Amino acid sequence: MTETHDIKRIVVCSAVGGVGRTTITVNLAALLAKENSNVRVLDADLQFGDISMAFDLHPTRTLKDAAERKDTENILFYLMNHESGVKVLPAPDRPEYAELITPDFLISVSEKLQEDTDFLIMETQAGLNDLTIQLMEKADLILVVSTPRMAALKNSKLMIETLELLGLKDKAHLLINKFTAQTVISQNEIPELTSMEKAIYLSFTDKQIDHSLDVGIPFITSHPKAAFSKELKKAVSQLFDLSTKKKPKGKTGFFPPLRLKETGQGG
Repeated sequence: MTETHDIKRIVVCSAVGGVGRTTITVNLAALLAKENSNVRVLDADLQFGDISMAFDLHPTRTLKDAAERKDTENILFYLMNHESGVKVLPAPDRPEYAELITPDFLISVSEKLQEDTDFLIMETQAGLNDLTIQLMEKADLILVVSTPRMAALKNSKLMIETLELLGLKDKAHLLINKFTAQTVISQNEIPELTSMEKAIYLSFTDKQIDHSLDVGIPFITSHPKAAFSKELKKAVSQLFDLSTKKKPKGKTGFFPPLRLKETGQGG
């Protein structure tokens, strides 16, 4: 199991769509930023990434623009700055642009983004492909997101078994989203169904979370006392050692972060 103080690069993935990868990514990032951590998010769901929308950001520059220029050296200029303190590198705004982004380029971007930051969170598209596996290999923590539905759990098990074959299972944690007391499958059944002894469980708050995604406000910001928010905070305290990440608010070093005034992007 990965030691908490070693975690810096986090991949949020899932075997199937519709399980809440974006919800987890956005709220985890906002929660870590709230703890005075420097957090960057790479939207590596290259065809249909929604991270910028979930933060109510409106980028004019995305990964596609950086890829066209082969510009990894200045990748910070493509970041969007959210009021929570989270910085986002948006996915391309059209699915056909995903072809412009090679695995080598994305790995180079991720390595550049992890410099001078506490946490780099990378959301991938559903399923496994060469790009996702390469990001997983570079990650310190892999969050496999599922729901307590049989189809999602079955495919999550297949993903976890594949991670084991690749030697990556030790970095993986299972996160069961949309869990309720009325769920047909109980917590006791999850280990056998997924090949994971332990899991993180987050409560079902679909309508409220859907609204938070629509308006672009992280749920943990608008509903800090909701069960989902409390459970995510508990998971963060178990997964991450934030004692070494604390920084005084308002400190930016000798120079202010560079920004592109017309877009709010940069540094």
